[in-house]
This record gives sequence, structure tokens and C-alpha cells, in this order.
Amino acid sequence: MNKRLRTLALAVILAAVASATGVLLFIIPNDRIPLFHYVADLNAHISALDGAASFGLAEPAYDTQPNDDIGIITIDDVTLKRGVPGPWPFAHGFYGDLLTKLKAAGAKTVVFDIEFLERSTDPAQDARFAKAMRSLPTVLAYSIDTTNAGRIGESRPAPSLLPSAAASGFLTVDTPGGYLIGQPLQVTTDSSGSAHQNERLFSLAASAYQTYRGRDDGFKGVPLLDGHTFVLLPPTIERRQDIATGTQALLPAFAGRGVISFSDAYRENAGQLAPFARGALIYIGASAQGLGDFSTTARGRMEGLFVNARLADQLLRRIYVQPAPAWINVLLIVTLPLLIALGFTFVRTPFAIAASLLGTLAFAYVNLVLFITRLVWVDLIHVIVAMLLATLFVALYRVLHEGSQRRLVTGLFGTHVSPAVVKDILAQDERGGALALQGKKVTATIFYSDIRGFTAMSERMTPEEIYAQLNEYFEAMCAIIFEYGGYVDKFIGDCVMAVFSAPYQRPDDALNAVRAAVAQQKKITELSTKWKAQGKAEFTVGMGINTGEVVMGNLGAHSRMNYTVIGDTVNLAARLYNVAKAGEIIVSDNTYKEVEAFVVGTEMEPVMVKGKRESVRIYAITRVKDPRT
Repeated sequence: MNKRLRTLALAVILAAVASATGVLLFIIPNDRIPLFHYVADLNAHISALDGAASFGLAEPAYDTQPNDDIGIITIDDVTLKRGVPGPWPFAHGFYGDLLTKLKAAGAKTVVFDIEFLERSTDPAQDARFAKAMRSLPTVLAYSIDTTNAGRIGESRPAPSLLPSAAASGFLTVDTPGGYLIGQPLQVTTDSSGSAHQNERLFSLAASAYQTYRGRDDGFKGVPLLDGHTFVLLPPTIERRQDIATGTQALLPAFAGRGVISFSDAYRENAGQLAPFARGALIYIGASAQGLGDFSTTARGRMEGLFVNARLADQLLRRIYVQPAPAWINVLLIVTLPLLIALGFTFVRTPFAIAASLLGTLAFAYVNLVLFITRLVWVDLIHVIVAMLLATLFVALYRVLHEGSQRRLVTGLFGTHVSPAVVKDILAQDERGGALALQGKKVTATIFYSDIRGFTAMSERMTPEEIYAQLNEYFEAMCAIIFEYGGYVDKFIGDCVMAVFSAPYQRPDDALNAVRAAVAQQKKITELSTKWKAQGKAEFTVGMGINTGEVVMGNLGAHSRMNYTVIGDTVNLAARLYNVAKAGEIIVSDNTYKEVEAFVVGTEMEPVMVKGKRESVRIYAITRVKDPRT
């Protein structure tokens, strides 16, 4: 199989594993693995809003401009400290007094983010409160929860108050993630036969919106998550100086009419409240630390009053987080790692790693910018996890695989060919073309050389002298073979066998073999002159060259293999170097036909060689016409 296709197939498998991991993390419940569930992904996007400047972007206009329709009256620490209008908890009648003032000041709707679950011990207090609610549209809050059987449990406002309210709404439900992940605009009770079976219940923000707008438009255009959940954009807040206490306080930036203390609102007259209340949706709730009305958001724990008011603000201004459909997120989790796998197939590993990391950063940047500027929520964490895992898996495979291949090639060829050829082998895509480890038929040129009179010479020399002179000779011969692109197959005593076309073939292999032989004979003459001057033994070499079809590949036992060539062409080359006399280069007719235009040679008497029925035409090469030699 083509090396590139094999790499692609394995890379795709590894990328698929990374994608599967990302998808698995994407679909896990929100109460599992906090770092990787869907809530964490929304948190990452919300946090990006706070760091918009880091992306070279200003804060989005919709997130900083206040909503002039909303005002907030808060039961804060100052109110409790002053004891105005009385000790906590306040008697219900005090709320009625404030409603009366707000009515006179022109308020349009008042929302209580306070649960009035029990009737007052003084019926007159409830009557005063109820009367005020009938004069000014008021929305009351209550809590709901889900039982183990999936039924909705309710804690409705006191019967002495509920009929006088324009509407009521639930504050939240016990879903994993709570305000981090969103709040249903409405739920339907179960059909258990209770007094409230199959009843549609609206959230406090939804009821506030409907009462303030005076209509139920079905919340068209509100994006849904999982088909039913309204996605929250947690409150935009800012730190302001509280004039009354001189302390820093976190106050919502979206409340255009401002945030005032309950004690101040209670003490002021209608005229003083008019600029704050006229035509407004007024939220009343607790923000004092000791009252513990806090919700967890992506920006930390915040007063539940501000969270609910922010949700109403979103409904009024149609500012929503737009979650991408789940299929788009899954598609990204699957396709981007596959693109990384494709990149590793066509690009070198270091560049592929760099490109993958840059691509991951680019996706994160575009993703967060899209959220900051458009509030479009496309999955970030799970896509990036899948991309990084794909990069890690494929990179490890490539490094380990390429390392083993490099060690294999270096082991096979490192001492047999020039470093440039080894580098070229490693760059080949075709395993069959580059290594042919499994064995294949190719056309090759086989070279043999043998020292004449070596046995007689060695009898007059010490072993150390023999090895020193032979090593000097072999070093020079191998360098020339490498120079002309040959592969040193083996040393057989004083004989050298080389292959021109291993491990892959070139058109001028035969000519390169002849050029190498001529260069070697010249080098041997130079060495002989040097050795004679040094008082060392001189020798001559006979050489034989043949071109033809061979089987090339790894041959041997599992524990000991050699990359070599076999076949009749090899046998004939071995016969030819025995025919060659001292200093001669004998080539076969096949080789001569390849090189006759470039060499000067003389046809010799045909010879009979073992294994051949007919005589073989041979030529003695004296020089190469090419000026390179």
C-alpha cells in the first residue's frame, strides 16, 4: 500500500478516536466531569465577554447599554441596618405601602423577587398588600422543584395574596447547572390528578415580561436549548461606590433606572420616585449578604435578584445567546480532527503539528469572537479537546512510526550508501519502491571487484598490515561507489559487491556503475604509487559488471536479514569479475548496450560461464567519454 495512503488511514482512525472522545464529553450529563460538560463550555464563552479587550474587541453595545425600562429596588445591608421600614422580615403591609407610592409615581409593573408563601399573622397586613397589588400590576415569585418521579412540586404564594397579583412566576428549577445553563420560560405540570394538573407555569421573568408588555406573544424568536430551555446571558455588572456606606458594591449595569435601596424608596414620596418609576418595570428583592439570596453564574455568585432582572431585560430587548444546533457542534467535533489527520498525511510532522496548533488557536479565536460580537454559541471546549487529541495521537504515531522506519532504513543502508541516499530513501512514499523489503523484481546493475594475487601478497604481511591496507582500500572504493549512487551489498573477503539501482532505480544506473569502475581503477593506481613509496605491497583489481533483472529485498532469517539482490544476473556478474584480468573492467553485452555511447570499449572473445549453454559476449572498458572521469 502507498505509504501516504497507509499513513492517512491510520491517521483517520486515530482522529476518529479523538472525535469520539470529544462527542462523548459533549453528551455527558451536566452534573458529570465539571471541566468538560456543556455548562463549562458556556462558562468559557461568558468569561470571554469579560476579556473582550484581549481579542482586540470593544465590549458589545448590547451588553453595556442600560435598559431604560428597568429599575431595581433592593433590600440591601443599608436597609437592614437602618431598620426602615421596620425589623426584618418586613410586615406585608409595608410592601403594600411601597406599591402605593410606586403607583402614584407612575410605575407600570412591579415584580417581587421575594417569596410570600405564608399568610401574615395579621390579616390586615395581607389586605393592605393585596389592595395595593390590585391597583398596580404585580408579579409574585414562588419556587418549584422536580420530584424523583419527575413530577413538579410547587410552593405557591399565600392564598390571601395570589388572587390579587396580576401574575406569578417560578424562580428556578433544580436542573443541573441552574442559572449557568439557563432557565425554562415555562413548564407544564404533570397529569397526576392534582388540582394543578396539566397547568402551564411561567418563569418569573416570563410573567414579568408578559405583564409589562400586556400580551403573551408566545416568546417567538427566543432560542431554545434542548428544545425547551431559555439560555441565560448572566448579568452584566459593574463595581460602583455606594454613597450611603462608602463601600464598593456590585451593581447591575443593565438597569437603566438605577438601583436604589428599599429604605430610600420607602421614605421618598411619589414625586421623588417619579423619575425612577414612571413607566418602568420595577424589580424588588434582596441583595443583603445576610439574606443569602445568591445564584451561581459564570461571573461568580451574584444576587438572585439581579440574575432574574437580567433575564427579564433579555426578553424585553431580545438579547439572547444563540446556541448552535447540536448537529453542528457534533459535525465540528468530528470533521476538524479529520482535517488534522489529512494535514499530517501531506505535511512533514513538525509542520503538521505547528499547523494543527495554529488551526486550533484560530478556531478558538473565531469561536469566541463570534460569541462576543453576535452571542452565537458554538461549542468550543469539546471541539478543541478533539482537535488537540487528534494532534497528539497522530503526532505520536508519526514520530514513533517514522522513528522506527528511520532506524530500520539507517540499519539497512547507513553503512552501505551515502548519507544523501539514506535521506532520499527516507523521503520516499512508496514502501515497495524505496525499501522493497518484501522482495520485488527490478532491473539492476551488479558490480564485482576482486584483488588479484591477494593470497600470495598476504603471506608476506602481518595480519595487522593486511587489515590496515585492506581497510584503506575498501574505504576508497566505497566512497567512489557512494559518489556514483551505488549500494555496497557486501564484502566477500577481498571482493566487493555493489548494486546500482538499490534501493530504487535510475535510468543511468549502468553508466554510473561503469563510471564508478573506471574511477576505482584510477584510484587503485594512485594508491599503488603511494604504497610503493611506503614500502607496502601493491596489487591490482579485476572488475565485472552485468545488467539485468534481479529480485531485490530483505533476505535471511528473522533474527538476521540482509538487504540484497539474487538471480541469474548476479551470478553472471560474479563470473565476469573472475574473467577480468588485473586492471580490467569486463561488462556483459546487456551492460554495454546501455553505455556504449558514453564509453570506449573493446569486444573480447565470448566466454562460456557456468550455468549458460551459450557463450556470453563481453567487453573490456578502457575509459569513459564523459568529462566527469
